Amino acid sequence: MLDFMEYCLRRYYYSINWREDQYSTLLTDSRRLLDFAVPHGFSITLGKTISPVLKGTYTLGIPNIRSVGFLFTSAPLDLPPMHLKDEGGLTPSCVDDLKVYGAARINSSIPVVPSTHEAIKSSDTGNYLVYGRLFEDLRLEALYSKSLSRNTLIVASGVNSWKPRAPNSSSSVNTQLLYSSLSYSSELSYSSDDHVIGLSGLYRFSGSNWSAGSEVYYTAKERSGGLSLGARYKNPSKLDAPAEPKTVLTFLANPMMGHVSASYATTIRKNLTMATRYDFNVYSYEADLVLGVEYAPPEKEQLVKARVSLSEGLALKLEGQYKRALFSIGLMTQFVHNPRRSIGIELQIS
Repeated sequence: MLDFMEYCLRRYYYSINWREDQYSTLLTDSRRLLDFAVPHGFSITLGKTISPVLKGTYTLGIPNIRSVGFLFTSAPLDLPPMHLKDEGGLTPSCVDDLKVYGAARINSSIPVVPSTHEAIKSSDTGNYLVYGRLFEDLRLEALYSKSLSRNTLIVASGVNSWKPRAPNSSSSVNTQLLYSSLSYSSELSYSSDDHVIGLSGLYRFSGSNWSAGSEVYYTAKERSGGLSLGARYKNPSKLDAPAEPKTVLTFLANPMMGHVSASYATTIRKNLTMATRYDFNVYSYEADLVLGVEYAPPEKEQLVKARVSLSEGLALKLEGQYKRALFSIGLMTQFVHNPRRSIGIELQIS
């Protein structure tokens, strides 16, 4: 279930025709099915359009979840009603479709976005977005995004606490300079955590369903660097054959850390999607296998998600919608002697 502010952010990227297909989002499809967040405790969120350029939200929850946030855009932002099933399934082929996605996360791990079936449209440069959220413990969360050109975007986000002794008192700043075109995308990033600088690129092979990319990074705190390599196969999305199963196969490797990962996601039938992922470390021989499914009952505004992991255990989640109200119920438990259990309910009205 999308947070209201994240929904506003993604609609903003959609309005400026920003194409999302970076190396950092190579695993988007499998992560949506295998790494979904499970609610903890109880929370209710109220989202409201104050004006065409200003949106607000208030969250109240148990335990200790209170926040107020505002989002301002330089141009009027249209917010059609949220539809739960727009979050389900696999995204269309990135070669044929444009997607919008918050380059920096606000409060969700589910990257789902609307799409168009046109080439990149010209967007006005200079459009910007400012977002801020203040929590009960005086922790401030902020994001600034500006379109520098038709294909270039800069994003700066950060978290700061005014209570140095609070449990979540750490402060951090992240900046990203992103470039995206029909055949190539790149990203230059910096994180104040350990002072990490990274450069990544993703190339889409013309006339092929394959994409490949790499990332190099340097950690100033540890005076060390790293390298990551990845590839993805995504079958074409045919508009005249919507019932055709979509398949996404990805490979990711970090030679210096010895980590190898392979994931597979596909639509088994029209309303049923599954994914699996295998992670292995050649140095420690640690491994993990994850299996996840998502089912959208026909003619119902509901989504049922489930995943099983050898290391993380079992997670179940039910999402539903009634008019403009969205709800989410989830539980999680581990397969260990003293398992970590979690159960929660989220309600959002916008």
